[in-house]
Amino acid sequence: MDIVWQLRQQSERADAQESRLARFFLAKLGATEQATMESLAIQAGVSPDVLRRFATSAGCQDLDDFLRQVRKAGQQQDVELIDVIRQRQSSLSQQEKRVAEAILSDTAFAASATIEQLAGRAEVSAATITRFARSLGCEDIRDLRMRLARAPQVRTANSIAPIETITQALSQQYAQAETATWQRAAEMLRNARSVLLIGASGLQTPLVAEVHQRLQSAGLPIAWIQDDNLLSMTLSRLQPDDLLLILAPDAVNSHVLSAVHHAHIQKTPVIALCAQTSDMANQADIWLPLPDAKNARRYGILFALDRLESALTTP
Repeated sequence: MDIVWQLRQQSERADAQESRLARFFLAKLGATEQATMESLAIQAGVSPDVLRRFATSAGCQDLDDFLRQVRKAGQQQDVELIDVIRQRQSSLSQQEKRVAEAILSDTAFAASATIEQLAGRAEVSAATITRFARSLGCEDIRDLRMRLARAPQVRTANSIAPIETITQALSQQYAQAETATWQRAAEMLRNARSVLLIGASGLQTPLVAEVHQRLQSAGLPIAWIQDDNLLSMTLSRLQPDDLLLILAPDAVNSHVLSAVHHAHIQKTPVIALCAQTSDMANQADIWLPLPDAKNARRYGILFALDRLESALTTP
């Protein structure tokens, strides 16, 4: 039995006393090693008898069994977090599996990422990240990050795509859009009064910077805005002769969706570089493909940039 999961379930029950006791033990996991039944009852503000009944309601044989499991959880919760995620993968929903895969592929990233960044990497909603964190016994994404930071860091070899996967992905990407589509995109970029670039964050940030630098060097009046407040002001001033260029290798977040909404209202054209499976592919005026394979998209961004630059220099 996963005592942390059981305590999390009890903390959400209507019974006020049981819920309070569950939250108490979740907060005390790391401090129960030397505690006695009497001292824990005093700290929790209940009698030993109430504590015994609570232990039984948590699915334990008796209070000793309950305390043993809580102490074990306190000792191993951080070390075993990665193993728990691995063990649960087969029973997770499709979206939760994506979260697990994103964490297991790079725990260092997951330990420092914002909820938006982790959701983008996993291609799920922020709400899914929150539910996943709570299913592991974490209070929220901050608690999950803290525990991941203390756990052994893992970055699997699968995070680097094999050459065969890259080759296949780029060939697929090349076939998904005709040359005329890239030329039409280049013409819209050349004719735009100004180009607003919105890109991914986290590990993809250097690639967005590369896109910005190279298109700027090609003579485009392009701006890359990362500050949310400044972005909101800029979006409110978009005109039909401007252009919104979106680079979305991962799932789009609320800021990108808001930007597209503003662009549609202002009748500003939108060019999106994203995978065919992304909703953004249908919302843009021109869709420029990125590989469907997630671990090949960083290469797909550079490939797309080369094609776009070539189209820009073609008379």
